[in-house]
Amino acid sequence: MVWIVEKKIVHHVVGLGFERVTIPVRVRFEFEVKEGAFLPDSLTSRRLYNRTALEKRYPNLDLASLEHSTDNTVSKEIISYLTDCGFLKEDTGS
Repeated sequence: MVWIVEKKIVHHVVGLGFERVTIPVRVRFEFEVKEGAFLPDSLTSRRLYNRTALEKRYPNLDLASLEHSTDNTVSKEIISYLTDCGFLKEDTGS
């Protein structure tokens, strides 16, 4: 049994209609690997980005929607990382 801690910068793109904004999100996630396989219940993650600056620059930004879309982007990046490292097997649909 091994615990792995990883840090990454994920770039989340938000389309505001008139402008596309790329937000760098610092992500720290950790998980347990047993016999070479990722244990899903062990995954925890923390993310950090400059929300205050976004609120100032884009006062009409829907912050709940931003949180949700950022969560989705971070989750996809973590799944991609786990798959690329061989800890998570891709579902072949069989």
